[in-house]
Amino acid sequence: MSPSDVPPTGQPTTALALASVNPQGKALGLRPGDTLLRVDAYAVDGQTKDLLALFKHQPDRPRVLWLRRGAEVWAVLSCTAILGRWRAVSVPDAAGALPAPLPAAQLRNFEVICNADNIYDAQSQKPSVLGLLPPIYMLQMRLWTPLAIWAALSVLCVPLGVIAGGALQALICIYFWRAAPMLVRADRMARGFRLWRVVAARSERDLHRQMVGLAPDLRFFFAAERAVLAGVEAR
Repeated sequence: MSPSDVPPTGQPTTALALASVNPQGKALGLRPGDTLLRVDAYAVDGQTKDLLALFKHQPDRPRVLWLRRGAEVWAVLSCTAILGRWRAVSVPDAAGALPAPLPAAQLRNFEVICNADNIYDAQSQKPSVLGLLPPIYMLQMRLWTPLAIWAALSVLCVPLGVIAGGALQALICIYFWRAAPMLVRADRMARGFRLWRVVAARSERDLHRQMVGLAPDLRFFFAAERAVLAGVEAR
C-alpha cells in the first residue's frame, strides 16, 4: 500500500461534488451535483489533489466510488477520478451511513437504462458468458434482429463442411459474444430507453435489490412484460 492509500484519520468535514461532467462521467450516468463520499474504504476530504493521488497507485485498477444524489447513495467502478470538475462541499448527513466497503474485484458495473414509462432494464458492461451461445442469449434478451442475422450466417456455414463451417460458426459466436452489450444497448435505445446511471453490484440479483431503494418507482423490463401478458390473459 502506498502512502496515498492510507485513509485519512478522523471524520472529514468536506467531500467533493461534480460542478460539471465530462464524457467519462456522462458514460457513468453522472450529473453535476453528484457528491463523491468515499473511494474504496477511504473517505474523501474535499481535496481534489488527494483524490487524484488515490488513483496514481495502480492506475489500471478500478476503484469503488461511493456517490450521493439527493437521498440516493450508490457505488460505481472507475479507473479514473477525472470524471468532470470537482468542487469541495460540506459532507452530507448520510456520509457516515454508507454500506461496508467491498473490494472492487467482487463488483461489476451494470448499465441501467429506463424509458418514459418508468421501466428499467440492466446489463453488465462486461459480456455475459451466456453470450457465447447466441441463440439462447438473444432469445432471453429479446434481440430479434440480431437473432435473425445469426440464423442467416449459420445457414451460410452449412455448405462449408464440418471443419470450415464449424470454425466459422465459432468465430460468429465469439463476435456476437463480444458485441452483446452493444447489441442490447442499441435494441433498447431503439425502444426509447436512455441511460439512467451505472451501478456497481455483486450480481444482477444484488442490482435489482439496490434498485428497490434507489428508484422504487421503476419496474424491471421483464417483470413489466410479464405483468402485461398476465393482464391480457386475464381478459
